[in-house]
Amino acid sequence: MIVIGKGSVQSGECDVMGHMNVRHYIARAGDGLAWLGLALGITPDRGFFTPVDQHIRFLREMAAGTPFTIFGGVVARRGDQLRAYVEIRNSGTGVASAALVSDIELRDPHSGAVLPLPAGLEGKLAGLTVALPAHAGPRGLPFDPIHPLPDAAGAAAMGLTDAYIGAIRAEDCDRAGLMRPDVVISRIWDGVPNLRFPGAELGAREEGLGSAALEYRLAYLKPMRIGDLLIIRSGLRALGEKTTTWTHLLHDGVSGAPVAAAEAVGVSFDLVARKAVAIPPERRRLLEGLLVPGLGL
Repeated sequence: MIVIGKGSVQSGECDVMGHMNVRHYIARAGDGLAWLGLALGITPDRGFFTPVDQHIRFLREMAAGTPFTIFGGVVARRGDQLRAYVEIRNSGTGVASAALVSDIELRDPHSGAVLPLPAGLEGKLAGLTVALPAHAGPRGLPFDPIHPLPDAAGAAAMGLTDAYIGAIRAEDCDRAGLMRPDVVISRIWDGVPNLRFPGAELGAREEGLGSAALEYRLAYLKPMRIGDLLIIRSGLRALGEKTTTWTHLLHDGVSGAPVAAAEAVGVSFDLVARKAVAIPPERRRLLEGLLVPGLGL
């Protein structure tokens, strides 16, 4: 793998759990894809890479001030899509903090239209080819093609809960005017507290018990632009001793068409001890009432 990024975690990138929020892993990895493109001879004025499907393992938390180095390579080519591998490592320890496997496509820097890959990439691709390490593969979530998804009305009929309702802002979009991938996971995270704490007055930070993401699957189906309305409906797919698995469906607020989908495995997390713990009985009873049979991508 080659180095495609380097930096450190900023305090503004950390959430109420006290570590870098999931959206910034995706944002930082997305910056690295531009350097991977440069290694392929694709300069930013010719196009930029963006994921259409993505599987992420969050391996270790990173607190404010943590230095990191981002490595990247290409796993395979399928037509005009590349399967890229990006690994974010703690620069001090050299240990991986996150592993992202992404099917990416090239887009026009002005219109956002999908572009074919340039001719003559074979030699450069051979020099960037990597094999996925064991810690990067799917564990609790599959990385297979997703099933046809219901529209907004269908998601509501399934019993999914309104987690987020909002609009796409200018700062949510890339230079081509399309909503960035990190905004998708950001809006999902924004809505999660509306799901986790039914009947509770306090948020995660006050009660001392929160959650940490272990694994994510994200499918980006339809680009959204400034002013578009977004609604996210979510449901609990599975409940373990320490973990929850949520399914999130994102829809255009006007047409009701699906625009993205995600599944996430999270762990109940003690914010003082900084370790996973069993879900408390009272919270488990609340969560059991949120399970949606047959849910999944």
